[in-house]
Amino acid sequence: MKQIDVQIMQQSYVLTCPDGQEERVMEAVRRVDDAMTRVRDSGKVRSRERVAVLAALNMAFDVLDRDAQQAHMAAAQAEMQSM
Repeated sequence: MKQIDVQIMQQSYVLTCPDGQEERVMEAVRRVDDAMTRVRDSGKVRSRERVAVLAALNMAFDVLDRDAQQAHMAAAQAEMQSM
């Protein structure tokens, strides 16, 4: 395991990262930082804790939405193949 220094919304964090996964961790950091920055910049929320919770909820919704779309597409393909 390797430790890497990252910043999310100008706050420094030291993360433990599996060897060879540094780029994936950095992409995750970029996505979290972007999501939190968008929530903060909306002007409605200032507390770092609330920004983090809302960003996490937005990201979870996006994952669930993508999963639902993939399931819908898989069902449509299966239906087309059974015709």
